[in-house]
Amino acid sequence: MVHSLIITNRLTLIGLIIVSAIAATSAYAQTGFDEYRQRQGQLSRLSTVFGELHHIRRMCDPAREANLWRERMKSMLELEEPTPEQRNVLVAAFNDGYIKAQSLFTNCDRRAENYAAAAGAEGTQLVNTLSQPLLEAARQETPAPAYPGPALRR
Repeated sequence: MVHSLIITNRLTLIGLIIVSAIAATSAYAQTGFDEYRQRQGQLSRLSTVFGELHHIRRMCDPAREANLWRERMKSMLELEEPTPEQRNVLVAAFNDGYIKAQSLFTNCDRRAENYAAAAGAEGTQLVNTLSQPLLEAARQETPAPAYPGPALRR
């Protein structure tokens, strides 16, 4: 009886250790997944901003910015190497931003310029936020954080 009680206690202890390890791993995985989802949301919003700017800046300064924001979107997609599904989300966000700006602004006026300036400021903030983990890793000379999605090319 004592022997079976010791075995039962050991099995219970082993079970608790396994459950604790699984819970810790799950919490780490959830944190990584939450960061990944947040990053994807930020990339989607940045794509929308690029689409808005593509319409407005193309309308207001076609000689200099005819395809600038479309090219920046293409560059972002090349750098991010998103999955096909995520690429579709980002492209749709760009197109939605373009269509939204197109419906709001049919000519280049002060209102369009102000909107573009605000969108540009938001885009700058998003770029800073998205690049912050990479900059911190470079400062510390440590590997860049791993997101549970496609890796960034350096």
